[in-house]
Formats: sequence, C-alpha cells, structure tokens
Amino acid sequence: MFRSFIIFLTFSFLAFQTGAKHGLILKDVDYVETSAKDYDKVEHKLDIYLPEQNNYSGRTLLFIHGGSWESGHKETYKLLGKAFAANGIITVVINYRLSPKATYDEMAYDCARAVAWVKKNSGEYSADTNQLFVSGHSAGGHLAALITLDETYFRKAGITNPIKGVILNDAFGLNIFKYLDHGYKGDATFRNTFTNEPAAWKKGSPFFYIKRNSVRYYILTGTKTYPVIKSEGQDFNARNIEVGNSSELHTIKRKRHIAMILLFFGKKNAVLKDVVAFIKK
Repeated sequence: MFRSFIIFLTFSFLAFQTGAKHGLILKDVDYVETSAKDYDKVEHKLDIYLPEQNNYSGRTLLFIHGGSWESGHKETYKLLGKAFAANGIITVVINYRLSPKATYDEMAYDCARAVAWVKKNSGEYSADTNQLFVSGHSAGGHLAALITLDETYFRKAGITNPIKGVILNDAFGLNIFKYLDHGYKGDATFRNTFTNEPAAWKKGSPFFYIKRNSVRYYILTGTKTYPVIKSEGQDFNARNIEVGNSSELHTIKRKRHIAMILLFFGKKNAVLKDVVAFIKK
C-alpha cells in the first residue's frame, strides 16, 4: 500500500508538470490495505483520470461499473474516464468483488471503501473534498445509490457520508425486492447476489432507505431500455421528490440499456455535457 501511495504522489506531481492530453491516468491504485483479510489484488483497484492543470473544476466523480453484479472491469471504461476528465472532472473508476465470490453487501462495502480512499487522498490531486459525486450504470447504479442511502457502509468504512450527488445511468436494482418478488424466469444469477430471502432483497434495495437529505440525484433512463429499469427510475425519482430531495429524471430517446453507458464515452456528447453541468452546479 505504501509503495502504491508513493507512486500515486509521484504521478500526481507529474500530472501538474506535464499537462498531458486528458491529464495523467493513475492506474491500478490499491484502495484497500493489502494487509486486509479480504484484500483482492485485482478487484480492490482503482484508476484515476486527472484533467489538465488548466481545466480543474475540483469536482470528483467515482464511477461504479455494471454487469449484473457478476461481471465487469474498470478497464472497459477508459473512454468514460477520459471524457469526464476532458471536461474538468477528476474521475475515479473502480473494480470491486463480484458474485459469486461476493454478496451485494460486500460489493457495497468495497464501493464505500473506494469512496473513503478518495476522500482521504483527495488533497493529493487538488480535489474539493466537499464536491464528491458517485455514478454507476445498471448494477453499478444500484451500488452507488445503496452506499449513498444506507448509512451502514460509510460507517463501516470509517467516514461520514461525503456524497454530494448521485448520477444513475439506467440503474437496475433500485428496488430489487419488487423485482425478485415477482419471481421472473432467469433471475437465478441475481439470487446468487441477493440470496433467496425476501428480507435480504428489501435490505439491499436503495428505494427503502430514501429519506430527506442534502444529496442531489440525477437519474437517466433510455426510452428503449428494460421496462423494470424505467419503472424503478420513475419510482426512485418520485420518492425522492416526495420526501423533499433534489431529484431529476431524464429520459433519453431511442436508447437501449447498453447504449446508455456509451453516452458517457464521448467528451462532447450532449448527455455527458449535461451531467458535467449538474456536477459543476
């Protein structure tokens, strides 16, 4: 861990000296102590995409990939990291343990630990510690919402909730209780993650933790995405508004589930620009 931190500091210094295209990319930084019992040398890594020196907004976005809680890797999202960094956002893309090795609870804890690492080390790359945002696509959106709303995870990670805003990109699982309670054919993979116990489904559903808070929510769904994702997004937005939270729901025309995340891969994409404006607001 100490060696990784020294490398991180060295790269951070170089980032401000070189002004490289899209800033410097810091790869495979450990966000869990290597001495930890549950440390995973692959999954407990993150990449940091730094904007060029003259384009720093001070805002940080931590992105959590999707993949039905059983697949996905930070390497897939290089273009996302570069796109947000090109718009002045310090961008952190993480790995986390996946099913069947981990339950949703352990995945969420990993994500909270990644946020805690960013919070602790943000001063090393000139980030504003009061402007930390999280985002996720599909199952990653579920995890982003869960760690923001269920106080258990940040408490276990040893910090108070630092999240300023949440950007959900076609998130799935915001009310996994409602989905699994229907008993859809082919949901066995989700039961690997959430077990067969309805109590666990409810505990793992961000929807049930919504209460009045200061977090801002930005929810994106595609008009051609899965119906359950559209309904979950609508319910999540409506419940936040009902309790008095700041929440926006944006539907993107003619976009299916996978196409939704591709919107974050282009630095000049209009949807990405709107998300950047939300972060910088």
